[in-house]
Amino acid sequence: MDLAIIGSGPAALTAAIYAARAGVKTEVFEKAKIGGALTEIDRIENYPGFVGAGADLAENLKKQANEAGAKISYGTCEKIAAGETGLEIIIDGEPVATRAVLVATGSEPKTLELDTTSPISYCAICDAPLYKGKNIAVIGGGNSAVQEALYLSEIVNHIVLYSHSGLKADAVLVDKIKAAGNIEIHENAMPTKAELDALDGVFVFIGKRPATTFLPSDLLDEKGYIKTRDYAAAPGIFAAGDVRSGSTKQAITAAADGAAAALAAVEYLKK
Repeated sequence: MDLAIIGSGPAALTAAIYAARAGVKTEVFEKAKIGGALTEIDRIENYPGFVGAGADLAENLKKQANEAGAKISYGTCEKIAAGETGLEIIIDGEPVATRAVLVATGSEPKTLELDTTSPISYCAICDAPLYKGKNIAVIGGGNSAVQEALYLSEIVNHIVLYSHSGLKADAVLVDKIKAAGNIEIHENAMPTKAELDALDGVFVFIGKRPATTFLPSDLLDEKGYIKTRDYAAAPGIFAAGDVRSGSTKQAITAAADGAAAALAAVEYLKK
């Protein structure tokens, strides 16, 4: 294999398209859902040329990557190390040889320790059907929290949204949530145990952290993001998307990152 891509979000799949089209033998490894966090977004409205469900965008990207010649496989990357003739990645305990690696594992939800008997969820699309007609809390005040609350508001009976500060979401989203008839907003406040226990469930959206626990610490910054120079973290190791230090954490910039990182990897392989 010429290039192993770890992850399958917009950065990874765009990189796969560019690398495969350049004639590079490319394989994508994903541990969970093809499309990554895209599959958990109900509606995308800020990706140029596309408006719709994140899962649909993910499917389009997957199809393009396949048609370009990239192979897509399931498996968890546990380690990247030097191999006999290049690099070696450990996928589900098995070594896989590759000439280069592109890490685009994105991020995962930050968890929150809550003292409550109510169930806690970190994925609205995954768990919303369980709360049809029920009363829930949403914790968070950024774009993700507001977007997920708006999605949930169409399924549940009532939402109490708690933000430890003022709402930090985009103005258009703030206007929408304030206009929603079944969302009660508490800014600069966090819920008590009694308040949470009185509800049927709690959804937490307080940001994300980079999915980089399988990488050596010398490749990471103080927050766990991958440090890069011209998309390279080390000889033969590249990074793109939300996992890269300095990323703006948007689907469109992740895709752009994937294209640029793939081109850098192609140039590396030529040398």
